[in-house]
Amino acid sequence: MPFLLLRISRFAAFALLALSLLLPWFRVPVGIQDNLNETYKVIFREPASTTVFKLLILGVILGACWVKYRRKLSTDWGAPMTVSGCILLAVLGIAYPSLTMQRCAAVSAHAGWLQAQNYSLILPFGDAYRAQEYAHEPGQPLINVTEVLPRAFEGLPTPVVNSFTDLRLARFEEILMWLGLSPAFCQFVYRGWFCGIFGSFLLAVSFMRTGREEGACRGKARLLPGVPLILVCGTFLLCAICLVPVVMAGRELTKARTAVAEGRWSESLHHLDMVQAWVPLLAYNTDVIYQRGWLEQKLGTNSEATELCSAIREEEEGFDSRAAQHYSSFLGREADGPLRDEAYRGALRLAIKDFNAGLIDRAADRLGQLEAIDPTCLKANYALQLAYLQNSRKEELEREVAKFEALYGCFESLEKSGLIASAHRRTAELDFEFRDIAKLGDEMRAAIKP
Repeated sequence: MPFLLLRISRFAAFALLALSLLLPWFRVPVGIQDNLNETYKVIFREPASTTVFKLLILGVILGACWVKYRRKLSTDWGAPMTVSGCILLAVLGIAYPSLTMQRCAAVSAHAGWLQAQNYSLILPFGDAYRAQEYAHEPGQPLINVTEVLPRAFEGLPTPVVNSFTDLRLARFEEILMWLGLSPAFCQFVYRGWFCGIFGSFLLAVSFMRTGREEGACRGKARLLPGVPLILVCGTFLLCAICLVPVVMAGRELTKARTAVAEGRWSESLHHLDMVQAWVPLLAYNTDVIYQRGWLEQKLGTNSEATELCSAIREEEEGFDSRAAQHYSSFLGREADGPLRDEAYRGALRLAIKDFNAGLIDRAADRLGQLEAIDPTCLKANYALQLAYLQNSRKEELEREVAKFEALYGCFESLEKSGLIASAHRRTAELDFEFRDIAKLGDEMRAAIKP
């Protein structure tokens, strides 16, 4: 019986690994397609690292088939399969998240931006909790929309480390995020990655070495000696390798700060370039973007970074109109990148500020423009729902709620059900006001659906 289970586990391991080649591993919403029948389809983007690791799995599967073919020449083929399973388990579980989040900057930054918006909706100081206070009010007129929290965006925590000795247990949460296991990765990781993980585990466990005791009639299954030790040591070594870019980026940041304190602007800018070379995702952090613009201003360079730095400073000082013009000029350009993403966040903050100031029509126009640029912006969608509710724009509200539900269907957050229910409740309120009884029943059922 144990050997039958081992054989079944082996087939399951190869089946899961083969399935991981067909399914996405990490998919991030980047757009919404209108199907012209009041339904919306979310468009996803996957990182390039997924293809590399799928090729790695394919190589292992082909190698296993080759070993099976050579079985007559080598009767002991359990050892290479077990070692291969351990290698795949460590590589997929550690190297894939690290490489994806650190190196595939555009996809990872967008995932982090969506997760930041989700936090601003579901956390205790976010919109979902504050909205309950005035949920009984028709049109919810007293609700303000919170800014995206925190205001300074971080794709990854800024590494304030100079060596591996600074990676203490107290920083365990940051270490996990530097290794790629951040909330953004956990939010959008998909079934293909889990199939690879479980398939690698079964590959390592099921291919045991079987032997027969002298005079015994039945075989005895035993794990390969030294495999657990190899797996543990290899895991720690792989974690250290994946943290090398983070530590080096932290050292470059320290050198950049020292150079700034001593007035060596050009040298500090060089170290900042090295930070982005070691960990490209850090280029999307607000503090890194602002520091680059500030340094280029000190050097007398007129660049996009200096323009964005000036816009952020104008926003902080209360010159909202001038800041909005700078942000709009950035959004009108075709090139994507960290500067354009930061300008988008600034424009979104100003639009939310207009909404909270009671300038509903102007805020709705700005939010509509921002949603056209990035259809996956949850905060723009949420604020537009409230604006259309207060202006009794029923068709527009129904469209935004449909988009909102389609977007949140891609999230793994358990709190999304409350947000979707609240969105349907707003639609039901306008259905009642317009005497649309047929849709009212559907929206109320959707609002109370668990």
